[in-house]
Amino acid sequence: MTVFKRHARLWTVLFFLALTLIGLVTAGDYGMYCDEFSEQEILRQNLYEYAVQLLGNDSAPAQYYEAQGVELISQSIERDHGEAAYYPAAPLLLLAKQSADVLSTLWHAYTWLWFMAAVVALYLLAESLGLSRILRIATALLLYLSPRFFAQGHYNNKDIVLLALVLCTLASGARFLKAPTLRRALLFSLFGALATNTKIIGILPWGLIGIATFVTLFHRRALTTGRVLSGITAIIAFVCFYWLLTPAAWDDPAGYITYLLGNASGFSRWHGVILFNGVHYNPTRGLPLPRLYLPTMITLTTPLWLLALAALGQLAAILLCIKRDNRSPLLIVLTLLWLLPVGYVVIARPLLYNGWRHFYFIYAAIAAMGGLALQMLATALVEQKIRRAIGVGALIAAMGWQAVGLIQNHPYQYAYYNVLVSSAQGQYELDYWDVSTVNAMKKLCASTERNTALPLELGTRDDMSAFGVENGYVILPDKERTLLTVTDDPDAPYLFYNETYASIYGVEPPQGYTALFSLESYGNVICTVYEQMAAGN
Repeated sequence: MTVFKRHARLWTVLFFLALTLIGLVTAGDYGMYCDEFSEQEILRQNLYEYAVQLLGNDSAPAQYYEAQGVELISQSIERDHGEAAYYPAAPLLLLAKQSADVLSTLWHAYTWLWFMAAVVALYLLAESLGLSRILRIATALLLYLSPRFFAQGHYNNKDIVLLALVLCTLASGARFLKAPTLRRALLFSLFGALATNTKIIGILPWGLIGIATFVTLFHRRALTTGRVLSGITAIIAFVCFYWLLTPAAWDDPAGYITYLLGNASGFSRWHGVILFNGVHYNPTRGLPLPRLYLPTMITLTTPLWLLALAALGQLAAILLCIKRDNRSPLLIVLTLLWLLPVGYVVIARPLLYNGWRHFYFIYAAIAAMGGLALQMLATALVEQKIRRAIGVGALIAAMGWQAVGLIQNHPYQYAYYNVLVSSAQGQYELDYWDVSTVNAMKKLCASTERNTALPLELGTRDDMSAFGVENGYVILPDKERTLLTVTDDPDAPYLFYNETYASIYGVEPPQGYTALFSLESYGNVICTVYEQMAAGN
């Protein structure tokens, strides 16, 4: 303990490096989610736009992207979703044709680095809330050990990255709120602009921090010339950073903003079906989700002990605000960060799908409130050794249990549901993004139990599973791809069933086939590969 205290900062850095290494080592274990290729294409579209705008249509970079058939981001329907966080990863795209599997693994590794940025930013945010070093680490683990976030931290480059940028905005914004300097204004606005580029809702934490800073300084009569200048700098820097990071807006700013806001309030490019509580909802065709869909999904997919901590922390935040604690402005920002979006969804019922990933950014506030609860409990138990030992033991046990679950269900943690769901089979989505297809194909190729007399040909019986299999086949290592053939034959020797889509589209288990193997997550079957039975069986 003495050694730890003496070198606390070094041990903390080593701890986070170890957490980072775990994710990097496992980056190749996760299959490819079905939007991965399109996300990489959006990055190319941004790079093409930069080339044309800055170097001209006849420049070598512009000609390179034109020859590949890349569309300008300003003309793409995807222009409402930015890729600025992935600009540094652009060189990876050169691997697309030569080594698609390597590209996918490195893409996941880069995404994991953003997830770790979120974990570290949460640690720094907890520092601004006045937590001790050990409690800051515990708070960071509230995010790291959350199954769905751990898994999607490897591949969800939209919602996980937005969460990371929101946490970076909050962490830097908390420092700006405490002491508005020019340097802090620039960093705060850079992260705010990156978050807003990723999705327009990313402006919310930046705006809330900005308002809180002004109101706090005004209330304390501390609006000095230097602080006013810092505030103006933050606004100008945000606009400039956002403009530089978003080439889709350069040709027609007004039209871009109109398109952006229109799709934010009423997304128009998705017309699928959502499986929720055993019912098939189709929001775009007159069967909207229940008002409580979002809070229900948050409740069912977050560890209950963590939700209890967050609720306790929110109660503590309210009490601290009533007492006018010096952390009140930041606590109000964190409260509004989850309250406003959830309230909007419950009232307006906008289009949601694939769980609550569109609102993962509010987990920044949920985890921070959990950390505040840990501080409150630690303070209350500091003089009670037995109860303090029990509390510490309970926290270690809860986190240990989550860690064991992550290991046992690797790499399928994305289908996690807590104990409130006795069985998610046929009741809730398990693999909306077809992430399991690559893992299933690898297992099929390596199977020693299959009928070797059958040709190794894999088919499907629903369009979404077929889409996932075809995409996943592209990133299979050469060894598996030379063994396996993907076919559109619905009576192929082997059939891949994504259990979620089988339920949504009413695809029954195939007659004349037997289940060769299934992939499971936390006791629920994600997908099954069926093998054609021999004649006469």
